[in-house]
Amino acid sequence: MKSNRILQLVLVALIVVFLGAAGLLYAADSKEGTRQEELTGAIAKNQAILNNGLAEKAAKEKEATDLASQLAGARALLAQTDFLASVESIEYDRILFAIADTAKLQVTSLVATAPLDIKEKDTTYQLTTFTVTVAGKTPTIIFKTASDSTTYITGTVNNILAFVNEVATGNDFNTAVLQSVNISAPEPMTDAEIVALIEGINSLVRAQLTEAEIQGKTEEQIVALVSQKLAAKTPEGIKALLEQAGIVKPSAVITIKIWTYKGA
Repeated sequence: MKSNRILQLVLVALIVVFLGAAGLLYAADSKEGTRQEELTGAIAKNQAILNNGLAEKAAKEKEATDLASQLAGARALLAQTDFLASVESIEYDRILFAIADTAKLQVTSLVATAPLDIKEKDTTYQLTTFTVTVAGKTPTIIFKTASDSTTYITGTVNNILAFVNEVATGNDFNTAVLQSVNISAPEPMTDAEIVALIEGINSLVRAQLTEAEIQGKTEEQIVALVSQKLAAKTPEGIKALLEQAGIVKPSAVITIKIWTYKGA
């Protein structure tokens, strides 16, 4: 009887262990099922996000491609417009430089605005504005008297007037209108200013002497050497010295409006 009792207890224990293990397995299986469901839901959600992202990416890429195409077209049109305008400007630039050279002037600045279309009733015109600055060419002789300075200034102002007249009445600018002409002319140099100019030029020539040229020479000999060097200067050399000395030249700022008929 005792052995049967023990056997029953062992069987009961085994049943309890089995039921416990089954419970644990069921709980683990339920937990795994829940985790699988959560994982499947997360994957589906991420896949949806990915699909939406890919769709947005494709739309953005198409938009960027369309914008790039539009930009390229706009740049091509702008380049063509700029090219046509630049060709016309270059032609006027060439004419203005030629007129200035004939008038013995130098162009120191030339600025052209972009062509502007203006409609007058059923007619379209193109307006281009040029602002040109001209100045007298640097003399090739050194002034010795106030009369020399006066002659130079008067002659340069007359050259500026000749330039203005050619632009206003010449055949090259039939549709041109002079909007403004501002002439700036210095007062003729006084005798004292001319003396100072000559002294400044002599100092410039002296600064060009080498150490070997002045070594062992007296001051009088150096002065004589400077005079000799100055007398040997070419007209271009004199111009360079006068530029360095800061000689003031008459100048003018002229604004020109040019009208071009484009069509009805």
